[in-house]
Amino acid sequence: MNSGSYVEEDQIERAIALSRVERPAYSHLYGFLEALFTSRAAIRDRLSIKPPIMENGTVATRWENGFPLLNRWDFPIDTAAAGLIVERSETDIPPDNRQLRYALEVLQNSLRAHAESAAEFWQSFLHHEMEPWEEWIEPTQDTASVLFLARNALRPSIERTASLLLEKHPIPGTWLKGYCPVCGSLPSILYLEGAGARKALCSWCGTTWDLHRLQCPYCENRHHESLGYLALEDESRNRVVYCDSCKHYFKQIDTRELAYPPYWPLEEWTTLHLDLLAQKAGWLQPPSPSPAIYGTGHP
Repeated sequence: MNSGSYVEEDQIERAIALSRVERPAYSHLYGFLEALFTSRAAIRDRLSIKPPIMENGTVATRWENGFPLLNRWDFPIDTAAAGLIVERSETDIPPDNRQLRYALEVLQNSLRAHAESAAEFWQSFLHHEMEPWEEWIEPTQDTASVLFLARNALRPSIERTASLLLEKHPIPGTWLKGYCPVCGSLPSILYLEGAGARKALCSWCGTTWDLHRLQCPYCENRHHESLGYLALEDESRNRVVYCDSCKHYFKQIDTRELAYPPYWPLEEWTTLHLDLLAQKAGWLQPPSPSPAIYGTGHP
């Protein structure tokens, strides 16, 4: 384990400790989440990943024309690392979480049944259109939980690929699209920092990029009269921003007065009450793939 993973583990531990105090309603999740995030951080340092080689001119042309660098299904996967995360999940998932434990059993059985086709097995979970993973897993009514565990196992490979690409090809300041410049996915969280700069966190590869201060990432609407927000009285820094044009919402966090930078994977989980607030008000949760790149109607 290198020093990078130690730094991240310290950040995870601190973020979990702070969140236990500030958001006790999620107390039943913290043990699982700390184990989950720590496993992913440790694995990420040992990945064997070779991202596609892209010429500077090709990258510039793609970005100038509004295209991301990769499609979601083009990310390389370290299959051994993915399998190891599944193996570790056996101790990470709480014994009383029957839903996830059953999904883990389904995933493990399917992995054993297709051991000679591991690359194809894992590749199927990168897709969002035809649901090809259903050809590889045992029949189950809870495909969502199996999909969650599988994509969690792939997340270190996906994040590492994005990181390596951006080391060679920094995002230009001119990229202000509502979708990720690396993979074309929508944000899971928006946030404010510094003098009020607005940023987006990719729901697929963890990339961050700049947005306009007023902008709906889903439909690119920038008309202030049709953009609004919802907030809770006791959470002044967290709010739901919504678009009356497309009816979708996004969670937004103001980080400017925080003592420590947020650990974003944790923030995604401990802001689920904002999703509930938005959906009760009739706003729609956006999908992960941007409709501008991948079309509509996909999870």
